[in-house]
Amino acid sequence: MLSRINKLIFTAITIEIVGALVLASLFYTVFFGLKETVDIFQWLCFPLLMACAITYAFGWFIGNHFSARYQFKKWQGVIIMFALLLVSIFGGMLTLSISANNDINEITDVFPVVLLFLAFGGLPTLIWGLWLGSRLSKLNPC
Repeated sequence: MLSRINKLIFTAITIEIVGALVLASLFYTVFFGLKETVDIFQWLCFPLLMACAITYAFGWFIGNHFSARYQFKKWQGVIIMFALLLVSIFGGMLTLSISANNDINEITDVFPVVLLFLAFGGLPTLIWGLWLGSRLSKLNPC
């Protein structure tokens, strides 16, 4: 059974992933067309699934790391969400680099992708991190 902390972390992860996928597919369709959007998501299907799985696993680990009596601060939700964002980016990039059809040959090829995800994912991550932090700080210690 999941603790209240894990449920809140999983809710924040789910909302962020769904929102990111919807916005990415919408913008990609507007700029490149539907056929290209379907092609890019077929190419990125496995790395996206692995990044999501790694994010949920790390979120579960973080949620179980804190005791039910821990008193959270609001800024800790932001730190948790940005840590989850970075873990998912690196997990997805690692999966993509292992796959046969990739353009990643060196570690330096990862940094522009990380910066791109932080540039476009930073504001939603900050917003959901503040939401998570406020919800976690309102939990009453048992």
